[in-house]
Amino acid sequence: MQGVGRCFFIALMAVNLAVSSLAQNVCAICGKPITGTFYLVTDQITGEQKFVCSNCILLPRCFICGLPVKNGGEQLPDGRWLCARDLQTAVLDADTARQVAGEVRDELDRLFSRDTSFPTNVEVNVIDRVDVDSMFQIVGNEFESPNLLGCIRPVTDGGKKHYEMSLLTGLPLVELKATAAHEFSHAWVGENVSPGRHARIARDAEEGFCELVAYLLMDSEGEEGQKQFILRNHYTRGQVQCFIAAEQRFGFDEVLDWMKYGDGSRLDDGQPEEIRDVTVPAGVVTASPALYAGVGAAPVKPASSLELQGILWGNPPVAIINNHSVFPNDQFQVDIAGKEMSVRCLEIQTNFVRVQNLDSGQEEELRLWNN
Repeated sequence: MQGVGRCFFIALMAVNLAVSSLAQNVCAICGKPITGTFYLVTDQITGEQKFVCSNCILLPRCFICGLPVKNGGEQLPDGRWLCARDLQTAVLDADTARQVAGEVRDELDRLFSRDTSFPTNVEVNVIDRVDVDSMFQIVGNEFESPNLLGCIRPVTDGGKKHYEMSLLTGLPLVELKATAAHEFSHAWVGENVSPGRHARIARDAEEGFCELVAYLLMDSEGEEGQKQFILRNHYTRGQVQCFIAAEQRFGFDEVLDWMKYGDGSRLDDGQPEEIRDVTVPAGVVTASPALYAGVGAAPVKPASSLELQGILWGNPPVAIINNHSVFPNDQFQVDIAGKEMSVRCLEIQTNFVRVQNLDSGQEEELRLWNN
């Protein structure tokens, strides 16, 4: 108590000393000069500290930025307030929120197409603050996004597993996208990490992984403000910073392998190389692609203009055709006897690839020679 009292006394002295210089300061909310007691309130969006007068400090606070709400603000049906600035970017319509979530899943698939894909068996629901407060009194809702912006839970119905994602209305578009990415990452863990390994992963580490995915999505879209918001949030107790450092040094595929087969339960600060401490079960192909090529004596090449030279089996897989690395649905050009041929990769399996000659429309199956 002595320490607390001393800190309070020092802070009070600082405020009193500053009052004399407030003649030129105005309240950030009402715009009037501050002549008496003032308060410093942090804008949760920009990180800036704002001077607020003694009258405005009594106003309701914006759910998004934390600043008092005055002119142009609006109260939502669940009691939350939004200031005029944040009201302009908030997603209030349920159908729009669901559409955004679907677009986020597609964008995650594109962003991480070389390493993995994200579950499609996810049902997206939209909730308000009243729903959130009641949901987290129910056993079974074990995962939540930072500040309870969303949650996801596995559901088994008729022997089939799917996920129910709930997203909070009233979030800014960019924050809604980051939250959806976070929740889709929990679904990825549920689909790709064994129960035994999942039980060994620390809660903070899983949340750090999910925030990493959201951070990388925001980075791909140039959303620096949301990236900084993720970094400032203490929700993962520093694990998101550890995952970001590991991903930047070793790649996202190594992060996925650690989530699935890692030896540790969490990452230590300043030790990004721990992401490589994995024990992969025999016969398992990791996210870091492994080349499968023909073995034994090579037979005489058949009368075909295309040759399958190998398969990199990951999620998604990659085929090596005439020295081109291609994914499913990729279109590429090959030089056959001095003539350009347009080819599309239709399908990649463990021992064959199906392609289409776009010039003639003819389809062809290419096989590895040891099969």
